[in-house]
Amino acid sequence: MPTFYSDLTKLVQMYGYDPMDLATHKIETSIKDLKEGLDPEIIAYWYKRVEDRAIETVPSHLKDKIHFEQNRLLWMKFKLNVSRRAVPFIMQVIEDYIPLMPYTTGLYFRKIQNILTEEMDKELR
Repeated sequence: MPTFYSDLTKLVQMYGYDPMDLATHKIETSIKDLKEGLDPEIIAYWYKRVEDRAIETVPSHLKDKIHFEQNRLLWMKFKLNVSRRAVPFIMQVIEDYIPLMPYTTGLYFRKIQNILTEEMDKELR
């Protein structure tokens, strides 16, 4: 009956990988994926998808009340011009898209949801 170590030894012999190399590669890949999720181009792409989908789902009288604009100097900063009545639609679209986003992009949009919720709470006070 093969053991874990004998299987690992066979893999190292077959593919020439050291277990430390495999672990290092996995860590490097994870860090690279996390960094790529915060790339301003990726975030802008998801903002555009959220904006387009929200415009599709809102009632016709709110379609022109949704607009996202990326700051030209601070690429990670966006200005959201949104009617209060359209916020629930945007929140739902973000919730629908988060599973499709890279992990860190999803965290970014979770923060956007938190900010929108806080702003709505301020308006209700």
